[in-house]
Amino acid sequence: MMHKFNTILIFCYVTALWTVHKVASIRRNVKSDADIVPGWLGSDFQPPYHIPGKMKVLDAEARIFLYENFVSDDECDHIINISQNHMSRSGVVDGKSGGSEVSEIRTSAGVFLERGQDEVVKAIEERIAAWTLMPVGNGEGLQVLKYNPSQKYEAHWDYFFHKEGIANGGNRYATVLTYLSDTEEGGETVFPNIPAPGGQNDPSFSECARYNLAAKPKKGTAILFHSIKPSGELERRSLHAACPVIKGVKWSMPKWIHVGHYAMGSETPELIEQSPQAVPKTPSHDGCEDSNDLCDVWAASGECVRNAAFMVGTRARPGTCIQSCNKCEFLKS
Repeated sequence: MMHKFNTILIFCYVTALWTVHKVASIRRNVKSDADIVPGWLGSDFQPPYHIPGKMKVLDAEARIFLYENFVSDDECDHIINISQNHMSRSGVVDGKSGGSEVSEIRTSAGVFLERGQDEVVKAIEERIAAWTLMPVGNGEGLQVLKYNPSQKYEAHWDYFFHKEGIANGGNRYATVLTYLSDTEEGGETVFPNIPAPGGQNDPSFSECARYNLAAKPKKGTAILFHSIKPSGELERRSLHAACPVIKGVKWSMPKWIHVGHYAMGSETPELIEQSPQAVPKTPSHDGCEDSNDLCDVWAASGECVRNAAFMVGTRARPGTCIQSCNKCEFLKS
């Protein structure tokens, strides 16, 4: 009886092995097989290039990553060479009109490159697409920036808060920021809403970047961070700043990636509106509620202190965002 049972087991095992081999030998058609997950290119797929660096997780929850040697020295030098004679003062987005304006918030010089402008640009853009899992066409053209000593970009989100910002490909979903040069001192990218690991970075970081998550400018290194959570909400922890350069010059290259195709040239822009998943708010106490949906965003950016009259107000006239600013005691008698 036991011998017969073992024979059946062996038969089943051999049959299973043959079935697995037979299925594995059938080449799947990733374009027509309906049961294949979209985007899967097959177990035998090999990417057309290898990125000879290593990736580090800077903050897993906020989805912030650093990739060393993402761009080669020759590629960095090429990008600087084709850009340096075309630089002009960088602008910031006007929150009301959506246009660009010069501001002391951002004091660098910059220039936009065309998407796929040359073979080097095209190769970098394809590499970014492979890392972010987002199509090349969702990205704006690479922007090349130069920061001289004392120049900076104060804390900001790459996410748009005005409707004009989503008229072409929807909002910005992610950013890949590449350093094109080493900087002697300062110039770090810092995330003010995320504490430094252990509470403090080492003394080689400038005071601007000492107490928050930050990365130093290193030639060829890239940072990937996300402006939108998987739920569709603004990722507040993506608030970031370019610290003032103290010594040397800093060259960097951001690539802004949208949720949909970003039209360039003769392409037709497409408006993509977001529908974030509802996130329950903390229940109010004694009628303490914000009167604007953006209160938590403004509070996270420090407006409770900078604009206290509007945000907090007084006991006699409470402000717009007393709940987000944790000032509900203003409503108590």
